[in-house]
Amino acid sequence: MKRTFSVLIFFFALACTVFFTGCQDIIFAKIMGEVALEDATISGHINSIVRYNEYVFIQNGRVYCKPASSQSHGDWIEKSDGLPKLEYSYYDNKFKGIYIYQLAATENTLYALGASINKNDDGVNITGSRYLYYFSGSSWTKCDGEVTGTSGTTTIFCTNTNKTANRKAYIRMNGTVSELKNDPSSTSFIQGPASSALGDAPGASTVSAVYASGVYFFNSCSATNETETTAATHVYWASGSTLKYVAAGTAASSGTSAVSCSVNITSIAATSNAILLGTNGRGLQKTTNASGVPGSSLSSFSTNADSALDTPYIIPAMLCIDSAAPETGAKLYASADFKRKSNSSGGNYKDVGLWSYYPSRGNWNRE
Repeated sequence: MKRTFSVLIFFFALACTVFFTGCQDIIFAKIMGEVALEDATISGHINSIVRYNEYVFIQNGRVYCKPASSQSHGDWIEKSDGLPKLEYSYYDNKFKGIYIYQLAATENTLYALGASINKNDDGVNITGSRYLYYFSGSSWTKCDGEVTGTSGTTTIFCTNTNKTANRKAYIRMNGTVSELKNDPSSTSFIQGPASSALGDAPGASTVSAVYASGVYFFNSCSATNETETTAATHVYWASGSTLKYVAAGTAASSGTSAVSCSVNITSIAATSNAILLGTNGRGLQKTTNASGVPGSSLSSFSTNADSALDTPYIIPAMLCIDSAAPETGAKLYASADFKRKSNSSGGNYKDVGLWSYYPSRGNWNRE
């Protein structure tokens, strides 16, 4: 009897170990990081973290901004005047309004891309028509007509540079990339077709652009090390799970492979001594940065990034406010999400949304 009881205790202890080191890894990691989580103020799916004027703008269905200089938790102001809010009408059994899912900015204008939501015959929510809006500092104006592409996905993106003069925005529609006007009107917002020989040829797969002695287009996420006072010396982009780089002004076809992650890279941000890599399910990763040249292997964080944002989180967007600062001295933003599965993935819905690192706070935390 005693032997049977001992065996049962052993297997119970083993089961507890498996349970608490499985789906609870994320919770324990945050506890081990000894960081008290802030109350979330910006939650939801965030695909864009964009500079416009002296502010940082994000979208999560609506649009919010805060001063780029801020190091305070919160401080976000909603800037959605003129954008029809997405609401569900139980009387009509349908959605009304627009869900804003991407932002892009030029030197003078902020653009927002939104979609209506419909239900198919099976009652499943599907994306409907897409609409483009522009913001000139006070309210949003709708561009005439739908921008729903007949082939491929309609998207907008921008160079997102520190220097305002280098900020350019683009729309990809019907497999073609076009530049958005710096000073649009509701009937005239396309500057003309985009072209560049520095990166990937702009086309049906283009998802990002950067500026470094010219505009580079990429079929993956990309970034540079431009600062408020210095031009970019290097361009970084993802090739699947591998980080690649090239000197500014040099064609990406001459790029060099640097560090590789175990999963695809989804976002990139450069500080003066580190390059942060957002991944598709492994949270934030990091490699060194030596005068613009990334390392060939992953390295340890100097912050709590690996405990705050680790497996199973996807990092769709990331932004370093000033790449002249080191990892522990830079203001950084990152969005987090995770894949929903029938069984537990270890993710926490409370973590889905915007995260930030402030030097004055000294840790990554919910925003």
